[in-house]
Amino acid sequence: MRNFMLIVASLLMIITVTACGGSSDKTSGSVVSTTSDVVETQSSVPADEAISDSLTQGQENEAQDLDAKSGKKLVVFDFFATWCGPCKAMAPAMEQMEKKYAGKIEFRKIDVDQEPELAQQYNITGVPTIVVLSADGKILDSTVGQQTVDELDKMFSALL
Repeated sequence: MRNFMLIVASLLMIITVTACGGSSDKTSGSVVSTTSDVVETQSSVPADEAISDSLTQGQENEAQDLDAKSGKKLVVFDFFATWCGPCKAMAPAMEQMEKKYAGKIEFRKIDVDQEPELAQQYNITGVPTIVVLSADGKILDSTVGQQTVDELDKMFSALL
């Protein structure tokens, strides 16, 4: 019986670590996924301030200038952790999306261990998590868990 309990405990730990706390359910947490409605987090800090907080003042001004010149409409936050297997597996797909949507979408990788306050503002409970923001900082869509190139492409193209 003791061996059985050790095996069950070990399996639960492996499942927890492998999943990195996330799921592929788009409606987990307090963010609802939708391509037609704008949904904001329940954070006390507005989303546009969170964008500013993730950049230095110079980077923020540069990003605004680039947005004005290139017509960028969306910002994608890719919340990840260096220890997360699904995050590492999804990185090439995100790189493909960055190349495909260059000039239309601004991509920002956010390490939840380095930026815990920003992760908390967006109620990030698992990684990888993708949060798509409008130019004015409103959450348009989000997804938790590893996504394929096709899933990401469908998500981003639907919002442009």
